[in-house]
Amino acid sequence: MKKSIGDNIFPKGVSFENGLQLLKRAGYDGVELWLGEREWFQIGSTDSQMREMRQKIEDAGLRVSNISNSLDWKENVSARDASKREAAFRHIQRQIEAAQIFNTDAILIVAGLVTSDAPYNEVYKRTLDSLKKLAPDAAAAKVKIGVENCCSEQKFLLSPREFNAFLSDVDSPWVGIHLDVGNIHDTGFAEQWIEILGPKITRVHLKDVHTHRGRCGNQSVYTNIFLGDNNWRAIRDAFTKVGYDGWLIAEMEAKYTYAPDQQIYDTAAAMNRVISGNL
Repeated sequence: MKKSIGDNIFPKGVSFENGLQLLKRAGYDGVELWLGEREWFQIGSTDSQMREMRQKIEDAGLRVSNISNSLDWKENVSARDASKREAAFRHIQRQIEAAQIFNTDAILIVAGLVTSDAPYNEVYKRTLDSLKKLAPDAAAAKVKIGVENCCSEQKFLLSPREFNAFLSDVDSPWVGIHLDVGNIHDTGFAEQWIEILGPKITRVHLKDVHTHRGRCGNQSVYTNIFLGDNNWRAIRDAFTKVGYDGWLIAEMEAKYTYAPDQQIYDTAAAMNRVISGNL
C-alpha cells in the first residue's frame, strides 16, 4: 500500500512547493489534491496551471493519489435546486478532467444530503440519477468516482449493505466507495464495511475517532491515528482479507498548536505501522 495526505493539511503560510517538499521528507508517496480548498487549486484553475502543479509534484518525487473537492456540501448532486445540481455536475466533471491531467484514476465526491426538508427517498433518487449520468463521463476518462461515506453528516447510506445496494443500483464499475474508516464510528465498524464493500473500494481515508465525543470544535470526534477508538488490527486484517493494496490517504484535522508540521511526520509514522501490520 502507498500513503498520501491532503494538501489541505499544509501548515498556514506554507507554499504548495514547500508543502510538497515537507510530504517527501516525511516519507509520503503522494498527495491528495482538494479542489476548492487552497488558492493553488480552484474551480477556475486552468489546464495549464494544473500541468504546472503536476510538474511540481513530480519534481518533489510524489504522485497524486486522487482528486477530492470541498464543494459538495454547498453544491450537491442531490439538491432540489437544479442550479445547485448543475454546479455540482460541473465541479465533478472538472475533477474528472483534473484527474486525467494529474495522471490519477480516482476522485472523491460527497453525494446525497438528507435533511428535514430533503427526505431520504427523494435524495436517494436524485443521487442515483445523477451518478448514472456521471458514470459514462468517468468511464470515458477511465477515472473512478469514489463516493465518500460521510454517514452521520449526510444522514444517508448509513450501513455497509445499504451502501452496497446503492452502488449496485448505480451499476457501473466506474462508481465505487471512497471508504473513510473514521466516518463510521456511530453507524457501525470500519472493518465490517471493508469486508462487505472490498471490491468496490476506490481509495481509503484514514483517521481515528473518539466515539464518546461530540462533532465539532475542541470536542471533535475525529483525532489522529491510534489516539481514538478504531480497532486498527481488525481494520488492517480486513484490508488483507479483501485484497486491498491501494492508496491509504490520511484525512486529518489540524490539531497541533505548535510545530504543525510535526503532525504530518507523526501521521506518516502511524501509517507505516498500519501498512506493516505491526500493531
